[in-house]
Order: sequence, then structure tokens, then C-alpha cells
Amino acid sequence: MNEDSEKISAERPCPISGSDEAVIVARRAREGHALRNVMSVETGLIYVDPLPVEDLAQFYRNEYRVSYKNTFVPKPKHILRAGEVALKRLGHSENRIQPGIKCLDVGAGGGEWVYLMQQLGCDSVGVEPNEGYGSFARDEYGVEVFLGMHQDAVFERGTFDLVTLYQVLEHLAEPVEDLRSISSYLKPGGLFMIEVPDILFPGMRFDHKWHDGHLYGFDLKTLEATANRAGLKTVSVKKVPGNIFGVFEKVEGEEVEAPSLEDHFSEAKQELLNARESYWGRPETFLKLPRRAMKALREKRVSQSFSKPREILDHAYKGVKLQ
Repeated sequence: MNEDSEKISAERPCPISGSDEAVIVARRAREGHALRNVMSVETGLIYVDPLPVEDLAQFYRNEYRVSYKNTFVPKPKHILRAGEVALKRLGHSENRIQPGIKCLDVGAGGGEWVYLMQQLGCDSVGVEPNEGYGSFARDEYGVEVFLGMHQDAVFERGTFDLVTLYQVLEHLAEPVEDLRSISSYLKPGGLFMIEVPDILFPGMRFDHKWHDGHLYGFDLKTLEATANRAGLKTVSVKKVPGNIFGVFEKVEGEEVEAPSLEDHFSEAKQELLNARESYWGRPETFLKLPRRAMKALREKRVSQSFSKPREILDHAYKGVKLQ
């Protein structure tokens, strides 16, 4: 990627604008194989072009968790880590979750958020395409998780107060259409909480940003525009460490205004370049390894002190209450 990148016609159009005018920002995945990522000239949205996998349902059902975590079910350290991440997301929600609400977690993984919501007095269910992780959640925590893609879920539409989509939207081939479909589960006035990686985050090495599972790279403006394009009204969108966390509302009979993306291509491209150039000059870069080592040791020590997965989450969630 350079500052005078040649414009191309992408094989896939930008889902926000429908335009195929783009520039190439990366040509290889972090593992080293070919994987082209482009940035839409009209919106600044970054996405994989062309799709690396034809049958996404099969990929996420059988292969993704193994390729990403090298396991069919969560290991004890993964359970503790995911439980602590769930608590952070609860904090990011800023007291918008109340006991007794009906909530749906799409891409529920090992079920840690569904279980947390259940423990906090919510009527909580999930959808998870990966059979190993979804079955684990049902068997170990007794939570209700539909095994399959969200398009095939059997839950009644228009009945949920809250839908969550954490670290999932970047994996979906048609984010606008998928958000529109998933939001149909919400009641009018219901909330949709979305978390995605921040593609412009300067604390991630440039050539580690790209891999087969992440079909889109969002920033603050492009996440908001994608949700607005799907008919969701912005409540709040903010940066949290390494990620973007958005809260949106389902509205009916009201036109949803989207942020202006004029000049966003130039701004986002420059920010991406700056992040690449500054990475090795950031003190935090050299603190990553020792911090990760200390974190891994703590996770191993704590998680292995319990004999059952539920005990790990109960330990992590001890004393947590909704405001």
C-alpha cells in the first residue's frame, strides 16, 4: 500500500455505496498466502475482494474455530478469557441492559455472554454456527443455543429487546443485508449492540490485520454507516481498546440518517498508513510480549484451579449485577 495507490474495479461492490471503485491496501493474509483487501474510494470501507471461501456456512460450521483457536471446544483458558471479555462488554453497554429483558446473541461462540445474561436475570438465547462451540455451550451451561447460521434460526422475530453481535459482523459476506435480517428479531425500539475490530487501530501490526475470516475492516464511521444503511438508528459508537463498540436502535417509520463519508477515504487511508509507519515506534509494541506472557500464566493458573467450565464462569461473574 502506498499513498498513490492505483484505483481498480473491485470484484465485489462496497455494501454501503454499491460502488466498485477501490484501491488495494493489502495483498497477503497474515499467514503469508494471497488475500487481497481493498478500500472503497467512495466510503473508505475496507473489505476482502474476492471472497476467499465459497461456502461460508460450511467454513464456520466445521473449520473456523479449529483454524483460529486450534480446538473443537473452548479450553479452560479460553473460557476464562471469554468470560472476562463478556464483562467488559457489559461495561461498554453503559447500563442499557436491564433484568428481565429478552436477548439474543448471534455468534454466541462458547456461550459465555448468553450465560452471563442468564445469570443476570435475562431471558437469553444464542445462535452459533460452529457445532463444537455451540454444543459445548448447551451441554456445559444449560443455555439455549441454536446450531446454525442466523438465516436458519427458529426464534420468533420481533420479540427481542436486545440483540448482540460481538466480533461477528466482520465475518459476514453481506453486512448490510445481514444486519437488516438479524434486526428483524428485535421489537421496535429494541437495541442492537455490535462490536468489531478497529481496522485503524495503531496497536496492531499492519501485516497482522488481514486474514481469511475477516471479510471486512470497519472503523468508527464505516461501522455506523453500515448499521444506518441497514435501517438502525445510532445511539452511540465509540472506540474501546482495539475495537469499535456500537449501540443502535431499531426504528420503524423513521428515516435513519447516516454520517457523511465525504473525504473519509482519504482520512482512513492516511490513518492506516500512519498506523503502519508508527507501529514500531510505539512503546506499547515492545510491552506486548511480556504482558501477554503474564496474562497467559494468570489465565492458566486461575482456569485450571476449577474442574468444570461452569465453575470458571461463575468465578469470573461472581458479584456482578445489573445497575
